[in-house]
This record gives sequence, C-alpha cells and structure tokens, in this order.
Amino acid sequence: MFRVTIAQFTPKLGNKSANIKNMINMMKKAKEQQSQLIVFPELCLTGYFISESLSELAEPLSGKSIQTLQTACKEHGIYAVISFPEKHLNGTFYIAAALIDDKGLIKGIYRKSHLFANEGDVFSSGTELPVFDTELGKMAIMICYDLEFPEVARILRLKGAQLLLVPLANMQPYEKYQFIYLQSRAMENQIPIVLCNRTGTENDTHFFGESAIVSSDGSLLIKLNDEEQLQTIHVPLNEQLDEQLSYMKDRRTDLYAELLDKTS
Repeated sequence: MFRVTIAQFTPKLGNKSANIKNMINMMKKAKEQQSQLIVFPELCLTGYFISESLSELAEPLSGKSIQTLQTACKEHGIYAVISFPEKHLNGTFYIAAALIDDKGLIKGIYRKSHLFANEGDVFSSGTELPVFDTELGKMAIMICYDLEFPEVARILRLKGAQLLLVPLANMQPYEKYQFIYLQSRAMENQIPIVLCNRTGTENDTHFFGESAIVSSDGSLLIKLNDEEQLQTIHVPLNEQLDEQLSYMKDRRTDLYAELLDKTS
C-alpha cells in the first residue's frame, strides 16, 4: 500500500510555463500530504486542442519541459505521471505519458494506442504496451480512450502490472462510460486503477473531471467532482483476491483466436 495523489486541474491551453508552474506547486502540496506518486491528466503540459500549434508545443522525451519536471520530482521526492505531446525522432507526434521516479529518472514512456475521434488526424498511434518496474511496484499506463478497450488492461495485467495509471482528457457526455469502464477494467483484471481526468472548457468542449481510484475488486476508494482538486489517499496493492474468481487462470485462450482474425 502506498499514497497516491490525483491532480485534477484545468491546463492553460498552449501555456506550458504556466502549466509546469502549476504542476510543480501540486507536487509540493502532494508531498506535504506524504504522497509517493502524483498522476496528472492527459496532455496536462499543453491542454487538449493543440493541433494548430502542435509542431511548436510538442517536445521529445528529452525536452526542456520534461527535464524541468524531472528536477521537480527529484526535489520533492515524488513519482509523477506527466502526459504531453511528444515529438518523435521520426517526425511523428504522439499523445504520450512519462513515468518519472522520485530521483528524477524517467522509468519509461507510454504512447496512446487508441486514438479518439479526430486525434488520428495529427497524432500517430503507439504500438507498445509496456509495464514499468519501480520501487513502488510494477505499474503501467493507459491514456483516456485506451480504458474502453478491455484488451489493453488485460495484456498489461498479464505482463505483471500491479497498478494501472490512467491520465484522461475526457469530455461530456461520457461520464457514464468513464466510471463503468474504470470499475470493469479493475474487476475483470483484479487490479487497482488510478484515473485522473482534467476539468475546464476548450473549444466549447467541457471536460468533466470525476477522477477516481478503485481497488482490485472495483470498490470505489475516492471520486472527485467537476472542479479542480488535489486529493491523496492510500491505494492497496496485492490485495487478497476472491478465490472463486480466477480470471487469469480460467481464461480459454483456445477460443480467442477469432479476436485476431481481421476478417471476423
């Protein structure tokens, strides 16, 4: 069990310096609450509707903004999940999330694999589902729309993930979807999930917040409203599971080949 902070806030569109300042301040507050890990929303560095200025706002993983946040993680002794528009070496762009440890080291990066609506017009889809081995446990990241595809969480669980971290920029009218899929992914994989959505309005799109954390049996540990909030709670890992529900062991992989048949 360790302490996790969900940092639900409204990023300032296109203003990386203001967002970094805000995030560092939230890191400081989280550490005052004895947090060990803070999770920020999807594209917290820049805001969501950035397609027209993507080439100017996007950065590589080694960019100045991530370096600044690495320094902050080290200074405050806290892990952080930071989502940002990544400019890749091959000239493509990804919606990415970096996991930085409490020493300021990058433990890994995840690139959003399932792109929502018009995101595919400017971003490429990630092609890997990594699990990160840390001193706090084995963690994995999904980003927003990924939550709605059960295969993603299942693969990460099978790879040994003990905790799933989900930054989102989820908007109305998908409140029901967010919470149902959150509980479902936790229950069917018997794994706790930390979900951090953003708030505010951009381009007439309202991001509804409702960040939440559930335990491995889907029990709600905390759920926020639609306002900016910083909340820290204990999250249990490796809980005693219901012995009657052996989802991993009872899978019928001999029946699942049709999932990979593109003609089905």
